[in-house]
Amino acid sequence: MKWYTSLAAMIVMSACSSQANVSEIAQQKTQFIKDECYRNDAGSLNDAFQVFMSDRQEELGGLRSTLSNDNYEQLDYALKHFVTYWEQLQTERNLACEQHATCEFIKFKTPELQSNRDFCDGTDFEYSVSRAKIINFFSDIERLELQKSP
Repeated sequence: MKWYTSLAAMIVMSACSSQANVSEIAQQKTQFIKDECYRNDAGSLNDAFQVFMSDRQEELGGLRSTLSNDNYEQLDYALKHFVTYWEQLQTERNLACEQHATCEFIKFKTPELQSNRDFCDGTDFEYSVSRAKIINFFSDIERLELQKSP
C-alpha cells in the first residue's frame, strides 16, 4: 500500500511538473509571437495610413461646399471603405504573422525540425503575401488625390 501511495505521489508530481512545462512553453510562445508580430515595425505603416486618411478626410471637408450631396457622400463612403479594407488587411497580416511565428517557434523548440528548411515555407509565403497586399494597397491609395474639376 505504501508503494502505491508513493507511485501516486510521483505521478501527481510528474503531471504537475509537466503542466508547469506546458504553461511555460505557452508563455514563451506568446512572447515569441508578440516579439515577431507586434513590434513597432508594423505600427509605423499603420500610423502613416491613419495620417494619410485623416488628411484626405480634411480635404474632403474643405471641398464640402463645392460638392453635391451625392458626390460628397460617395467620396466619404469611398474613404470609409478604404479604412475598412485597411483594417481587413491588417487583421489578415496579423493572423498570417501569428501562424508563421507559431511555426517558427515549433521549429525552434523541436530539434529534429531545426534542419528542415522547408518546414515553415507555407506560413512564410502567406505572411509575405499579406504584407505585400498592405504595401500595395497603401501605395495605390497614396496616389489618390481629391481634386475639383473645372
